[in-house]
Amino acid sequence: MREAPVGWQCKTCVAAARAPTPRRAGRLGATRITPVVTGLIAVNVAVYLWEQGNLTQREDRFAMWPIGVYFYHQWYRLVTAAFLHASVEHILFNMVTLAIVGPPVEAEIGKGRFFVLYMLSALGGSVASYLLSPANEAGIGASGAIFGVMGAYYVIARRRGWEVRTITALVAINLLLSLTSPGIDWRAHLGGLLIGVAACAGLLAAPRGVSATRASPVVQVVQTAAVTIAVLMVLGALVQLPPGHVNL
Repeated sequence: MREAPVGWQCKTCVAAARAPTPRRAGRLGATRITPVVTGLIAVNVAVYLWEQGNLTQREDRFAMWPIGVYFYHQWYRLVTAAFLHASVEHILFNMVTLAIVGPPVEAEIGKGRFFVLYMLSALGGSVASYLLSPANEAGIGASGAIFGVMGAYYVIARRRGWEVRTITALVAINLLLSLTSPGIDWRAHLGGLLIGVAACAGLLAAPRGVSATRASPVVQVVQTAAVTIAVLMVLGALVQLPPGHVNL
């Protein structure tokens, strides 16, 4: 026992009181950069540098081009477009946003589920662009996936009882910029956001009183597989429609 200002304390309690308080993970601005976010940023930067070897040719080959997907069966464009960027400003803005919003989401749901969420959001953005954009209009960028991550953060924040005004304002401002700035594919942003919200809600679904983030690895794998299959089935059905189906 150790003498304290009031009474006595055990050695363990004294040591705990002296230990530094760790930063709380899972909040905007309070989570260190995480492994999957780091990897995704590295891949996006590497692809951007590769693009510079022949920018026009490589963007024409791998951009999200609805006609290419529907008539030439170039399904890979739904994924590859999310790793291409048009300029230094384009990739810088996207990667900074990912570095801010991504780590708290990854810290909450885990590396594997975060990667799945990111890729599903990227696909959601591409499919929305496919359906709503003019059929011959190409699009590139990770924004759809990043909007999905922002949507996932909102879902997590609501479930944890965190402050949501900041993420709500961030999403609203970015959507407003998407709608009012020429050359920005707001359709991909909206699609990625909706899929990110839906996928995250599915990944965190659990019976009352049970924490989805602390479920056993087997349960997490099964749940992630179920969410992935469900989202892919919906997106796969949508791309059977002709491109530019709504053409907003």
